[in-house]
Amino acid sequence: MATLRRLSLLIVALLATLAPIRAAQKVPWPSVGEDPSVTPVSGPSWLTHLSLPLNRTTLGQSAGRYGPSPDRPPAPRTEALGVSGRSELTGADLYRLNCRACHGETGKGGPMEITSLLEPVRGASLALVRQRLEAEHDPAAAADSKAQSGKARMQIITRLHKGGTRMPPRDYLQDEDIRVLFGYLTELAQTPDRPKASTRVVSWARLGELTVKGTCHICHDSVGAPPSGAALMRGAIPSLQTVLATKSVADFVHKARSGEVVQMGDAGYHRGRMPVFYYLKDEEVAAAYVYLATYPPAR
Repeated sequence: MATLRRLSLLIVALLATLAPIRAAQKVPWPSVGEDPSVTPVSGPSWLTHLSLPLNRTTLGQSAGRYGPSPDRPPAPRTEALGVSGRSELTGADLYRLNCRACHGETGKGGPMEITSLLEPVRGASLALVRQRLEAEHDPAAAADSKAQSGKARMQIITRLHKGGTRMPPRDYLQDEDIRVLFGYLTELAQTPDRPKASTRVVSWARLGELTVKGTCHICHDSVGAPPSGAALMRGAIPSLQTVLATKSVADFVHKARSGEVVQMGDAGYHRGRMPVFYYLKDEEVAAAYVYLATYPPAR
C-alpha cells in the first residue's frame, strides 16, 4: 500500500510538472512510454569526463554566438513551445543535433582539438578510392578499392558509436540514425557517389533525447547541485537537473535559442558563457525540456 501511495504521489508530481508544458501543445499529448528505446541522460558531461574547463576548449562552442549584453534591453520572446507527437528528421537535422556543436556547420571542424569530418568521409567513398588508386597505377590495389572504402566507412561508424580521445561517443544513435546521418556527411564532403537524401520519423521523446545527448550533455552534467554565483564566475556549469528545476519551458527555449543575461556573484550581470544555439529549432529545444521532465536525468 505504501508503495502504491508513493507511486501515486510521483505521478501527481509529474503531471504537475508537465501541466504548463501540456498547455502549450497543439496536438494531443503522446504517451510517455510509447518509445521504449528512449533512455534518460546520465553521468558526467563530456567536459567533466575530460577534466576540461570551458575556457580551455572549443568543444560544444562552434555556434560562436553568445547572449545579449547586460546593458541592452531584453528582447521580446517569440519562441514557439509546441511539440509534435512525431517528427521527420533529415540527415541535416541529425547532424545539427549530434555533430554541429563541435564540428560546425560545414563539418570542417575548428581550432584546437576539433578535426574535419570531410576527409574521413571522402576516404569511405568507393568512387574516390578508385580514382586515387587508379591514379597510382596499381591494378591490384584498385581491385581492392571496395574493401578499402568499406573499411573506412566502418571506422567512421565505430567512431560514432565509441567516440575518440576528444570526441564523445554517440552510442545512443540507432542504425537508422547513422544511415541517414552518414548520407548527409557524404553531402557535406561532396562525394560523387553520395546516396539520395533520406529521412527518418522519430517520437517527441526521441527528438528530445537526441537534442540533450547530442548537444546539451557535451557541457552539462546530468545531475548536480546548483552552483553559486561565485562558482559560476569560476567557470562552473549548472547540471541539467538544475536547469530543469530552475527554468520553465519558455525560459529554457529562450535561453538556448537567444541567450539571456545571468547574475554571477558579486560581479553582477553577465552575458553568460553558454553559446546561443540559434541553429536548433524551437520544437527541438522544447522537446529537450519535456524529455528531461519525463525522463529525469540520472547519475
